[in-house]
Amino acid sequence: MSFIWFEHEGKRTRLAMVRTGEGVWIGWPGGARRFAPERTGATARGPARGAVRAPMTGRIVRIAVGVNDAVAEDDLLVILEAMKMEYRLTAPRAGTIEAIPCREGDLVDLGATLVRLADPDA
Repeated sequence: MSFIWFEHEGKRTRLAMVRTGEGVWIGWPGGARRFAPERTGATARGPARGAVRAPMTGRIVRIAVGVNDAVAEDDLLVILEAMKMEYRLTAPRAGTIEAIPCREGDLVDLGATLVRLADPDA
């Protein structure tokens, strides 16, 4: 992992950056986003819909939900500990938990999928 500095309206912020095969993940307290070249046609693969990702590298302290649990928007999903701080990751929308590809105690990298919500159109 490396870091970059971002300046906006006179305020400098250090952002974490990780290169993966899918692109570059940029993380900040409370969020993360993947940047990659746009793909078209049959090879296009966007980020998983409903994926809650690690905003930075850290350790999973608590998983508050299980697979097939129904959640409301802003319900607690996972607590991630990073840099002696706890990040409470919540549901971005109401739905059903489809998968939890991590376990309590796991060390996860920036951008790792922690919880996946089922597609509401399915």
